[in-house]
Amino acid sequence: MTHLKRQRRDVLAVIVPTLNSENYLPTLLRQLNGVRVVISDGGSTDGTLDLAAAHGAVIASGRRGRGAQLARGSELAKAADDVTAYLFLHADCELDENWRSVCNAALQKTHAAWYFRYRPDASGPGVLWLRFIVWLRGWAWCLPYGDQGLLISRAMYDAIGGYDPSYPLFEDVEIIDRIKATFGRRGLKKLPLALSTDISDHLHEGVWKRGWRNYRLLKAYRRGEPIDALLRRYG
Repeated sequence: MTHLKRQRRDVLAVIVPTLNSENYLPTLLRQLNGVRVVISDGGSTDGTLDLAAAHGAVIASGRRGRGAQLARGSELAKAADDVTAYLFLHADCELDENWRSVCNAALQKTHAAWYFRYRPDASGPGVLWLRFIVWLRGWAWCLPYGDQGLLISRAMYDAIGGYDPSYPLFEDVEIIDRIKATFGRRGLKKLPLALSTDISDHLHEGVWKRGWRNYRLLKAYRRGEPIDALLRRYG
């Protein structure tokens, strides 16, 4: 297991990949008030960039794809020498009020990266099943997805090589695999705080149908099917 030297002080940069996210971004930006924010945009044509600029966020524009956007955002955040940790979030999430104190406490343990508990923004039998599946995936495989966020020290992020820009899909699974390969399962821990996640796409497609499709895609990824082929199936 790799060990990292503890930092004396933590300065957090929050990195958010966006693509036409103007409907979600205002809520998240309000919750990130006073925090360094990097918006890594993949070609928005709506008001996303105007919202980001009005908030004072640093904007990194370039190629679309979450892996490329997250890698680009972290490189821009790294330009500030005093940044010691990153929090990667999706634009359609919502944070609890005490998220800063919880994240600050977690960062005192530099041997681990952290993710939030899963809280979909809907209810019903299908949503209960979805919450159970996410819990089971975390318990059995220690495999959170990107909609649960990723809090990681800069030293740990650099040690694993950061997000792979060649992954437009399953970039979250790929980096989690490398965290566990380098630091073991103990290198990944769940925060005692939930992150509210928009699941309108699940509800539109059908929670059961969407969940089954995502599981099949994950299995295909594990079998080594090319990412481009998986992306076409993902739509």
